[in-house]
Amino acid sequence: MNIPMSQRLEFPIEYSFDPEAQVIIATVPSLNHISSFGKDFAEAENNIIEAVLAYIESLQKDELPITQDCASTTGTLLAIELVL
Repeated sequence: MNIPMSQRLEFPIEYSFDPEAQVIIATVPSLNHISSFGKDFAEAENNIIEAVLAYIESLQKDELPITQDCASTTGTLLAIELVL
């Protein structure tokens, strides 16, 4: 797969609250619904970025395409600058 040296990727991200665990859950539906959590939005966002980067690294290692389903024009977008 040929990826430019720098590529900006954007993925819709969904947040929810788990009242039992008292954590914010961040999910990226367009990347196989990967998710992570944190005690607040900042921690959940940092953790989901880490998870997305690991997932993208795995896709690249296996030479699989990185899907970018940005059909949603509302809500929060997770923007990642991918540098190789």
